Amino acid sequence: MMSKYESPDYQVVKKDGSFEIRRYKEFYTTSVDENKLSGYSGFGLLFSYISGNNKKNEKIQMTVPVINEFNNDQMSMEFVVPSKYYNQEIPTPNNEKLVTKFYPEHYAVALRFTGLSTAHHINKEKERLTQWLIKNKIESTGRYRLARFNPPFSIPFLRHNEIFIEVDYQE
Repeated sequence: MMSKYESPDYQVVKKDGSFEIRRYKEFYTTSVDENKLSGYSGFGLLFSYISGNNKKNEKIQMTVPVINEFNNDQMSMEFVVPSKYYNQEIPTPNNEKLVTKFYPEHYAVALRFTGLSTAHHINKEKERLTQWLIKNKIESTGRYRLARFNPPFSIPFLRHNEIFIEVDYQE
């Protein structure tokens, strides 16, 4: 993983091959709605925001992963807010299309995969995750999310991607 970038804090509770049950600490994201996976308008708005296009005119450190939350034919594109802002005011975006989202502490199951995050590949990984949840009798409580950890110019087989979903889990 690209350790020079901050990412949401979690503990692995259980590991099963490529699948991990994780307990995430609370975190925030800055989010924009996007209508396609390869959409760059959302990325551009988010990049502009962290480059200083916010009410504080403050540059915000890049984090990983870039998250897409799937909702029928819509999806979000989200940048994780650096943890230094959790005890202070998160810079307000100048663009009204951008919103801050709060994720309380939660459990999620993540499936790591490499390659390009095409719709076909993502659907295949979502299905693998769905089957794993059924087999392990674990109930999902949220929507599927895609986490991408590498820049778009990274070599596909070296990319770190994850499909994950919040779950109802007891340790």
